[in-house]
Amino acid sequence: MKLNELKVTLAKQILESESEAELRSVDMVLNQGINFELSDEQKEQLDASHARYVRGEGKSYTSAQMVRRVRKAVR
Repeated sequence: MKLNELKVTLAKQILESESEAELRSVDMVLNQGINFELSDEQKEQLDASHARYVRGEGKSYTSAQMVRRVRKAVR
């Protein structure tokens, strides 16, 4: 798809959308410069956490367990 075709397609989708959340997401992406990059420090922390996980250290939880833990914490 060429650039101008993509613009028209996206514009049509935006104009036809009735979802406020969807439109706010588009606005956020276009106007707030979302940065999806991790800093070097964040990458090091993630690597260290992953290494602990691979070694079997620490504790991991299923998504269901995490939902229960979060719900318990916010009570």
